[in-house]
Amino acid sequence: MLQHYLRIAIRSLIKNKVYSLINIGGLAVGLAACLAIGLYIQNEYSYDRFHQHFDHLYRIVETQKQADGLHPVAVTPGPLAPSLEKDFGEIVHSTRVTRWPTLLQVNGTSIEPKSTLIVDNAFFKMFDFKLLMGDPQTVLLNPDELIISETLAGQFFGQHWRDSSILGRNILFNKERPLLVVGVVANPPENSHLEFEALLPFKYLEKTDEWSNKWNSNSYHTYVQLAPETDLAAFTQKIGPQIAKYDPNNESTLSLQPLRDIYLYSKFDFETDWGKRGDIFYVRIFGTVGLIVLVIAMFNFINLATARASQRAREVGVRKAVGAQRKSLIFQFLAESFLMATLAVMVALLITDSTLALLSDLTDKHLAVPFENPDFWLIVAEATALLGLCTGAYPAFFLSAFRPAKVLKGVLDVRSGLAFRKTLVVGQFVLSVALGIGTIVIYQQLNYIQNKKLGFDQSQLLYLRLKGEYRGKSSIFKDELAKLPGILSITATTSNLVDVSNSTNIEWEGQTPKDEFLITQMNVDADFLKTTGIRLASGRNFSASITGDTLEKSGRYLINETAAKRMGYTETTALGKKVKFWGLEGEVIGVLQDFHFRALDKTIEPFIFRFRPRDFYFNLLIKTAPNNTAETIAGIEKVYKKLDADNMIKYGFVDQDLEDQYRAEQRTGRTILYFSILAVLVSCLGLFGLAALTAEQRTKEIGIRKVLGASVVGITGLLARDFLKLVVLAIIIASPIAYWAMQHWLEDFAYRIDLQWWMFVAAGSVAILVAFLTVGFQSVKAALTNPVQSLRNE
Repeated sequence: MLQHYLRIAIRSLIKNKVYSLINIGGLAVGLAACLAIGLYIQNEYSYDRFHQHFDHLYRIVETQKQADGLHPVAVTPGPLAPSLEKDFGEIVHSTRVTRWPTLLQVNGTSIEPKSTLIVDNAFFKMFDFKLLMGDPQTVLLNPDELIISETLAGQFFGQHWRDSSILGRNILFNKERPLLVVGVVANPPENSHLEFEALLPFKYLEKTDEWSNKWNSNSYHTYVQLAPETDLAAFTQKIGPQIAKYDPNNESTLSLQPLRDIYLYSKFDFETDWGKRGDIFYVRIFGTVGLIVLVIAMFNFINLATARASQRAREVGVRKAVGAQRKSLIFQFLAESFLMATLAVMVALLITDSTLALLSDLTDKHLAVPFENPDFWLIVAEATALLGLCTGAYPAFFLSAFRPAKVLKGVLDVRSGLAFRKTLVVGQFVLSVALGIGTIVIYQQLNYIQNKKLGFDQSQLLYLRLKGEYRGKSSIFKDELAKLPGILSITATTSNLVDVSNSTNIEWEGQTPKDEFLITQMNVDADFLKTTGIRLASGRNFSASITGDTLEKSGRYLINETAAKRMGYTETTALGKKVKFWGLEGEVIGVLQDFHFRALDKTIEPFIFRFRPRDFYFNLLIKTAPNNTAETIAGIEKVYKKLDADNMIKYGFVDQDLEDQYRAEQRTGRTILYFSILAVLVSCLGLFGLAALTAEQRTKEIGIRKVLGASVVGITGLLARDFLKLVVLAIIIASPIAYWAMQHWLEDFAYRIDLQWWMFVAAGSVAILVAFLTVGFQSVKAALTNPVQSLRNE
């Protein structure tokens, strides 16, 4: 019986080639879009799930009191991890993790690892990063040990490093001291939020940096592994006041962040959360877009199947007249649906496999269809069956309900199911227009934030990282670079104005009890304002010739307008006021106009500048002339190699790095744009089929109208009018839906555009134009048909 149903289904597909191609093609495109996005979503949710203790690993989050209230941050004090493990039996293991600038040298080969982490010995007990050489139980217990990745092992010791024992070899660390190689670790998987090429023991930090043992040293991620039976709610409440227990004046509280949430759900105010990051919001957007395209394709299938009722009516009547039961007809039509669904799935797999490189580039991920995975094929089989049932159920029951007595007499209402078909067309274009509006809004917001005045001149502003001893000798670099003809100005700073993250507590004159907040700080020199173009609102700039500006135990400060306001001052009354941070008291000599030093999804925060020439500077900001950038960079590289031959040069342009902050939004905008186009095309593919069927059903009417003198334009308008009404209705419905969704998206930005009427009109106009061209083609074709031939056929 099944073979009989299949044979008839194949005959029906071959007989109706155009209908079959439209249905299978539209469904395949929708499935390919959904499958591709499904692979992306699966990749996003796979992060960190390869660890054996995945369900019991947590990161400690600290909630701090900042300028505008309480905010969570990912960093915690250095002594926190051992205190938690000592005070709470629920903790099985704990480890601290922080980044450290590193230069490694072996036999004249110098390499700066992309990421070096300092961790505790429990790191390998908690996380399943595979040690290819070394004992995970004993490594990282001594301060002079080092673990390198397999990539570094190959770079230092050649491609056959596995064949020789490299454990016990010495690697020179930061040109200061030799470290003993105690392990080689496999490169972290791509779906790990922790990335590293070298690991140092925390004991090294304790030995060399006393700051790591202080309770106000908020520079470390703290991870804990809890016993399986731990009551999370009760434990979270217990650890909340842990910092205040050891630092009574500190009001920060603690909470737990599951490892599963770190990659997709980490959104902290300060740039203190290193490693790979995703965003659940954009995962949901991509998922919604993929489902929208699939639903549109399914609507096409159902719509065309019901629209072909008049062509299948006589077949149904004959079958029922010779004794066919309705059940057998339902099975027959479902068999056709399952066959087309199967063919659509096969085509979709081919489309996905051939276009996945484009999506990989779009999402910056390595995506691949897992053909070798049996579970994947099981999911494909289940999805095919579900798709066939969903797309075939309504047409099967609709077509099998025809009464043979009527259809064999030619009595059939061709408008049967018309309301349902109209509903599906409207639904398709509602989704398409909403995507179109979303695309316009996203691109307008991206254009706004990328062109908004930031309060400083980021054009032709290059930053150069200082390393090693030259962090304390920035003036040597400045003097040499100033001789280059393409350089207009240079300043030494502790930040490049892109990843500013160093914050501290501050005291000020007139401060009321318990009125506290964190303020971002930076060490600069007297050329900072000249180089960046930041303007003074009042007061004066730093001066190297004024001794009081550069005192080590006191000094003068510049603050921004937001800081002055937060302290209760105006830009003029702030001048001369006493402020104190890091235990050093000084006075405000100038107030700077506010400038943006974080992404525009955050408001401007309080900022204070100090001038400590004898402290470390980590960057040079270099203002270059616009016409000879390549020559200037070549000159900078030459000077750098001359002064610091051991370290690799690292530089970048501030404006490019600022643009990279919105990479997720840019990817989302491009993705929605492509899928909006795809959604409209799939919708119009179905509209094309419906228009063809409508023209076929109205052949006699068109012939009579032409005989009576109707023009081609008049007939075209007659046939297109009904479809365009549905598109206009879809625009009316889609507009408030898109308005709500995009208003919700824009709320994530502190600085954002206003939704304007033209955005909705533009998206709607494109939909109307494309729909008219699609329907108009079939309408003109029908209108040009010789009426004599049409009436003869009738």
